[in-house]
Amino acid sequence: MNEPEVTTRPSINSAFEFLSELMPAKNITTRIQQAGIEKSYFVSRERQDKFLNETLFQRVARVLHRKLDRHLIITGQTGIGKTATVHELAWLASHNEFPFLSQRTFLWFDCSAVGPEDSRGCLESLMAVAQEQSDTVLCIQGFSTLFHRPNGGSNKPLIKAAARRPEIQFIGLMQPWEYNDLIGGDSHIREFFNQIELSEPDESTTLEITEQEATRLSQFYGLKIAPSAIQRAVNLSSSYLFQESQPGKSIKILKRACEDAQFEHSQLGKCVDEITPSRIDSALSEYTGIPQETISGTSEDVDYLTALSSLVVGQNGPVTDIASELQMVKAGLTDPGKPAGVYLFAGMTGVGKTELARRVAEFYSGTRRLNTYTMGNFSESHSVSGIIGVPPGYVGHESGGRLINELNSDPYAVFLLDEAEKAHPNVWKPFLNLFDEGWIVDQRGVKAYADRAIFILTTNAGSDAISQMVRSNKSMDEIEERVKQTLSRVRQERSSQPVFTPQFLARIQRTVVFAPLDEEAMLRITRLILKRVATTWLDRRDKNITVSESLISAIAQEAYRRNDKSGGKEGGRIIRKLISELIERRIQEETLKDKQRYHSTSSINLGLSQSFHSGNESDLDRDPVSISRDMVTITWS
Repeated sequence: MNEPEVTTRPSINSAFEFLSELMPAKNITTRIQQAGIEKSYFVSRERQDKFLNETLFQRVARVLHRKLDRHLIITGQTGIGKTATVHELAWLASHNEFPFLSQRTFLWFDCSAVGPEDSRGCLESLMAVAQEQSDTVLCIQGFSTLFHRPNGGSNKPLIKAAARRPEIQFIGLMQPWEYNDLIGGDSHIREFFNQIELSEPDESTTLEITEQEATRLSQFYGLKIAPSAIQRAVNLSSSYLFQESQPGKSIKILKRACEDAQFEHSQLGKCVDEITPSRIDSALSEYTGIPQETISGTSEDVDYLTALSSLVVGQNGPVTDIASELQMVKAGLTDPGKPAGVYLFAGMTGVGKTELARRVAEFYSGTRRLNTYTMGNFSESHSVSGIIGVPPGYVGHESGGRLINELNSDPYAVFLLDEAEKAHPNVWKPFLNLFDEGWIVDQRGVKAYADRAIFILTTNAGSDAISQMVRSNKSMDEIEERVKQTLSRVRQERSSQPVFTPQFLARIQRTVVFAPLDEEAMLRITRLILKRVATTWLDRRDKNITVSESLISAIAQEAYRRNDKSGGKEGGRIIRKLISELIERRIQEETLKDKQRYHSTSSINLGLSQSFHSGNESDLDRDPVSISRDMVTITWS
């Protein structure tokens, strides 16, 4: 295929009009915004970065010295120092560190916001500028945006043609996965470009760079920055900001703390003259959404057993087991190379598996949010892309894997993998390494660590056997062994393949069995849900709801009857349905009869009429509605 003819604007003036005017500068940076591009034109400037990786810049210089493959792509995660590397190179060039670069003009363009519809015009104008200004190096932030044209088209032919021209030299900056997508797999364009991937500096170098930046921030904001605050910024950003890289993320948190202090001083009139470690904690908390007391380690000690027991009723064994596990995690007694917890919750539907998982997230996760994966939605082999992202070349690849993104957003995340037996076997393959080594990589090559995350799998498999063994007073060890045997035999409906391999089941740290709910559990759950309903009515409708003990008992008995008749398939969820039917709809019926009375009252009292007879065993064979709304009395006050 013939390469397309490279076109430029008719004159250099029209190119400058398109890109806006480029102002040459010495020792200063002139920035102009036009068409989504920010330009920085500089030849000679005061050095900003005093750290120097001599080997790195020698590699860069060797590439720029070549004749054909003399174009450079610098890759690395956000904050790792790609921009600083290019600026340092310009400083070295202007100070004759590499003689062949001493007369080069470095033009900096931030093209990150350039859309596909503007990319070709930007490329043509950049080439026109380079043609007019000899010995120019085009340094392009967001170089990947210039590859894309509307409707999935590509500018690769134009870029290849430009790369052949002797007056043009590119230094492109992009993410590693962008390089792999756009250049790494294309030998025709790869022959012109050399990749240099930056890695994070070690801790001591990161601290040195952050201290250097702290000096500038201190001068700019007129604030003293305590050395302990600088160290705190480095430590916390390494512990919480997994989606970004050092030293950029340390500097970002330090800068945010300075900006917050300046705002408090200038706008709120507060006397703030120093950045302390507590201000770093506050800045990180605001940035991540993680409570400051969690970051600072000043949160109150949680009695997990008491806290969970008050919220999850009827499952003393599972609550005790998980409370013990959380105490182990908090004490740092778990394997540091694996997730903080990998638990399997087994039992019938509606017995409290999801509720306990939700409460674990509330007490453990920094965001207090449960990340739920309904594994029935992952029943196809290709649905693993919903975990680790879609392959290169497919729409959405740039978004990465959901699981990886959530782990990097909250290192203390809690994941619920609901109804695990419904997933395709291939979906569990990435979890093998995750549960064993504590890390996972998505299709972009982005890595996430799970050493502080908790994973909770739930399953209904073997629930009938669990129910029978509980009634037969079998030991919990026997029941857990039966559950594991059942899971090893489960086959996926679509593929007929075993869902769980022995290797996968061996990585589950604890199997927690949930027993069927007895009458006492139903009564406690009824009280708990009614308390929440009453709180909702008081907050939203300003009505005080009270329910008599006889009605509470009747609802609990009815819930137990229906659950028993269904073979345990209703679970505790039937209680919420009964409360909605017998109480909330009953209030609605009476309200429609007399709206004025409803609006004028502040208390609504519900009880049970004399016509209700709590049952005997024959009640189980009666119509499902043993208690109906017309048996519920209501008074207003």
